[in-house]
Amino acid sequence: MTNPSPVKRIAIFGAGGGGTSAAAHLTTLGFEIRLYSQDQNALAPLQEIGGIEFDAPFGRGFAKIPVITTDAATAMAGAELVMIVSPAHLHEKWISAAAPHLISSQTLFVSPGHTLMLIPHILRANGIKKPVFCETATLPYLCRRTGPTTCRISRVSEFMVFGGFPGRETKGQFDIISTVYPAVKRFSNVLETVFPYGNAIHHPPAFLCNAGRVEATGGDFRHYYDGITPSVGRLIDAVDCERVAVADALGAKTMPFVELFYQMGYTTEAARKSGIAYEAFHQSEPDKWIPAPPQLEHRYFLEDVPYGHIIYSELGRLAGVPTPTIDHIIHLASVSLGRDLATDALTLEKMGLAGVTKDRFLDFLENGFDD
Repeated sequence: MTNPSPVKRIAIFGAGGGGTSAAAHLTTLGFEIRLYSQDQNALAPLQEIGGIEFDAPFGRGFAKIPVITTDAATAMAGAELVMIVSPAHLHEKWISAAAPHLISSQTLFVSPGHTLMLIPHILRANGIKKPVFCETATLPYLCRRTGPTTCRISRVSEFMVFGGFPGRETKGQFDIISTVYPAVKRFSNVLETVFPYGNAIHHPPAFLCNAGRVEATGGDFRHYYDGITPSVGRLIDAVDCERVAVADALGAKTMPFVELFYQMGYTTEAARKSGIAYEAFHQSEPDKWIPAPPQLEHRYFLEDVPYGHIIYSELGRLAGVPTPTIDHIIHLASVSLGRDLATDALTLEKMGLAGVTKDRFLDFLENGFDD
């Protein structure tokens, strides 16, 4: 990336809740948006009306989107920023679609990212020998796509952990992204965006504890308010302690989950002072009314275990830090689903890092590829 232009045009990859919310919100801020998806069925209603209807804290309205397309080249042409907004398990699809059209003056921004070295590995496979990109640990919004042409944004995040790859490129990319999302906070690299992936901390333990309730009711309860009781909160706290221990062993700056949740604007000062996950969720107005998923085949397991818990377990092995609570949740979630969630998980091997030493791994994060 050399001499990037000021951001005026943004290509957004993904037309789910995050992608449509980003497109609507950024349009209201004056950016020209090009929305891309490989799902024509998802785009057709938006193409018909020429944009997205939104309901958000900053108002209700209609965001006119000049380009809504299934052609990646068309979406990216003239864009200074290419933004991937999708679940982690879809990163390979979106990055592979963007890579052939990516030019050095464009900034590649993944939000949420937290797939560590998967993205550089994919970019290398697509001919980009010295990949550069940046990411946030979490989505910029608490949001849903509520209908064929509508999205609802419950909250715009007030705090997003930001890092780049290689780490030495983080500051330059931060200077660009902060003009789009002022809430980003600069951390060192993409290792430090892995650990604050909040969904990976709390979704698997809470969903596992409520498996019977989900199947019995079809999700007819409030996941965060009803499903996270004091005992479930203690399990989340135990996961969080192991996560922080792994981060500390790798020299990665992070913070306890409750502090992160507070910084994002999702809970109260009283909950922050308690340091307890149960209080954080029960004092969270944005999360209070969110319903539980209707079935166990859901991203709370299918994404947040293979691309969350398993990453923490893998990094724990690399750092020599045991993660027994996390490992048991991985095993029990797999048993509950009747499939091995490690099969397609984000392992060190999948990231091209099999057999790497801790020191080499940390050097690689900072300096990138040397060939």
